[in-house]
Amino acid sequence: MFTREELIAALPGLASSPMPLLEVVEFGNLDFTIPGSEQTIWAFRGSKRDFASGLLFWVKTLQAQDIREGYFISYATAGLCQPISKAEFARLVEEYSGSLRSPLPPFLCYLDGFRSGLRMYAEWNDIGAVAELTEDFVAFYWSTTA
Repeated sequence: MFTREELIAALPGLASSPMPLLEVVEFGNLDFTIPGSEQTIWAFRGSKRDFASGLLFWVKTLQAQDIREGYFISYATAGLCQPISKAEFARLVEEYSGSLRSPLPPFLCYLDGFRSGLRMYAEWNDIGAVAELTEDFVAFYWSTTA
């Protein structure tokens, strides 16, 4: 999909480009079985008709999360860009959404047409992954402040 080098080189231009249509589903701490766990999940889908690349999609999903302006560049360029399989992407989503009270959007559960995926964050309190499907891009982010 993209490399860290491509991410670092293209980030400033992509961050300043207009926001294409993006489907966003957010789950806050009250959406989990233990609200005190302070978990958040963000799920995104964008059509390839609206996003010229997976990198543009990923940058726009970060911007949609309202990451503090002074922190955005360092956070974005810390992305791992580690290739993952369809099974690894699905396992990551399942593991970190297991205590949700509501189901995830279908676009994260049915990865038909999976082409490639990248693990972007793998910290104890911050998980992120992006995938390219036949017609869409999808992204999953989980974090906790506990």
